[in-house]
Amino acid sequence: MSPDLIGYLVAAGLVVAVAAFLVGRLTGKGANRRRELEEQLADAQEETSRVAAEMEDLLEQLTAAREEHAAYRLNVVDHFSGTSDLLRDLTVQYRSVYEHLTKGASTLCPEGFVGLTEGLPVPEIAEPSTELERDEEAAPLESTESGVVEDDAKRDAPPLSL
Repeated sequence: MSPDLIGYLVAAGLVVAVAAFLVGRLTGKGANRRRELEEQLADAQEETSRVAAEMEDLLEQLTAAREEHAAYRLNVVDHFSGTSDLLRDLTVQYRSVYEHLTKGASTLCPEGFVGLTEGLPVPEIAEPSTELERDEEAAPLESTESGVVEDDAKRDAPPLSL
């Protein structure tokens, strides 16, 4: 045999072997498994994209909820600060009315003037910026004979009689 013929046969054998390898690769069990894995990868990438978009939406909702909560807390603080100011003003006005009644009772009916005293026996009304002392924060509550719970300060206050 001639050397050219052997070279052609070897080359043809290599071409047949490569072609058989490629045909086997495309049609065998491995090809099916590769296609399944590629489909699973594509599905996983789609799921990852969907979850990422959903997570971004949830983060936006969380940020909005936090901002809304912070605004609500500021509104609550403002409300109770205003309520505190109004109650302080009401207390000052109540004290003025009480002192007016005391002066009137002592001037207009001195012989019947027994229960009222000049001024109220309570400490100064706290300014808005000052904090109450620990012993002034809450007076202990006690039960009376009728079963009603009273504050010590209310029980010790003089009766209002005209």
